[in-house]
Amino acid sequence: MEKILIAEDSPALANLLEYILSKAGFQVSLFRNGTLACEAAAREHFDLIMLDQQMPGMTGVEVLRSIRSAGPNDTTPIFLCTAKTHELDLQTLEDTRQITGIFHKPFSPKKLVEKLRGVLSTQQP
Repeated sequence: MEKILIAEDSPALANLLEYILSKAGFQVSLFRNGTLACEAAAREHFDLIMLDQQMPGMTGVEVLRSIRSAGPNDTTPIFLCTAKTHELDLQTLEDTRQITGIFHKPFSPKKLVEKLRGVLSTQQP
């Protein structure tokens, strides 16, 4: 079972993501702020990571940069979820391979699961 780290501070969206992804067969570790997500990613390997951009503690981009600097998830696929795409240089994040992709809120749960499965299937040995 693939392990997914989710960092999302919105209780409604966090619960929805946890439900949808668990039902799709993923093992979900949910964190409600960037600092806790960053600490978990430094300790444990995940098969995929989803980060909300606007969170308490650390933003999604700050968590992303910390994860990419060292540790067990320095090459793990990471998706950023954001409703405020105009505030970030998303193209640079994608071009530098720091980020696997971006989900623009609101997004389709069905398409989310399809995309994650697709990325994970290309990661298998």
